[in-house]
Amino acid sequence: MIDLHDPHVFSAGEIRIARDRALAALGRLDGTVAGLGGDALAIFAKRLVTGCVIDALRVERHAFTEGRFAAWCAGIGTLSDEATNRQRSPSQVMRAVLGELATHSWAPLAEAAQAFHDVAKPLADGPRSPDEADPVDDLWEAHELAASIAPSEEPNLALAYAEAAREHVVFAPRETQLRMFGDGAYRKTYQLTSAGPPTWALGLYVGTVLKADGLLRQALPLPGAIVAHALRQDIEGGERYLAHYTAIGRAAEALAKAADEARGADTVVRERCASLRSSSRAPSLARHLAGLGALRSDQIERVLGLSRAGVHGMIASLRRLGLVSSTKVSGVKLHAFVVNTPTGEHVRSGRPTPLASLSTAALDEFDGAMKAVDAILTKSQTD
Repeated sequence: MIDLHDPHVFSAGEIRIARDRALAALGRLDGTVAGLGGDALAIFAKRLVTGCVIDALRVERHAFTEGRFAAWCAGIGTLSDEATNRQRSPSQVMRAVLGELATHSWAPLAEAAQAFHDVAKPLADGPRSPDEADPVDDLWEAHELAASIAPSEEPNLALAYAEAAREHVVFAPRETQLRMFGDGAYRKTYQLTSAGPPTWALGLYVGTVLKADGLLRQALPLPGAIVAHALRQDIEGGERYLAHYTAIGRAAEALAKAADEARGADTVVRERCASLRSSSRAPSLARHLAGLGALRSDQIERVLGLSRAGVHGMIASLRRLGLVSSTKVSGVKLHAFVVNTPTGEHVRSGRPTPLASLSTAALDEFDGAMKAVDAILTKSQTD
């Protein structure tokens, strides 16, 4: 283990600073998450699940944008236009991550993973190689590796975990391969880019190690906390440690920011939906969109158990409140959480009405029917 107090160690000062910053970031993350209320905590957990899935797919070398990811989860299009025959199945990777998080010891995360699983319906993958490695096996290896790390006497920010992964057959970076092609008279050597190690699986369990060391109250997964550069065999120890501490710090800062954003989103939803009746499901829909990202109407129907008319009515109400924006992708509408200026249109107040005794489902159906009537009247007046 590197001695951070040895002035002759390569970049010892930089390493010490990176470690201290990472410790401070983990402290802020732990305190911020502990201070979240129930609804804000649910939004944060959903964003964390989404972040874990996105990190896994990008480590597996799938290139995509945020919009493309939402469209893929909605079953509207492929995750990427690039050929994916050299990458593992994106839907298989996603299912492995969700399956693992759905059994997490922290209830909000497990519930968020189940909610993501219920709404995500990506398109079927193309033909895959029968020799393709199962990502579930990577998760098992990461779990066993994390369980083998003994708590450290002084905080090393899961450095022992990363060092053990560096020697592991699954997680050690592969060497670059050279291949020669030619017909005898003409030959050319190509350098094949090796597949990177599945560091996303290590990131799902790094929180287990940090919790054992007393640095986190919950064994939170930290997407991006373990990076391939810190596992390489061909760089000095000081450079590896610096890369590891920097990655841990950035991952913790990103999650702390997500927690702050979740609190802010919950506050906005609470304030702007105060005029709605107390039984309205619209605030719940806004919070789902804030956590899971853009969804199509039938996904919302599944996650909230509502009718199509009820969903349309709530979307209309949230759009007037400046909380939802809808865009079309391949002719299908995706509804995303936003914080826009309210349109100023009338939104039903929360005062008791003769309809107050009706069930939520009946009220949602009523809202949808009224919206359809308004549309017909508007059309007839313009004709």
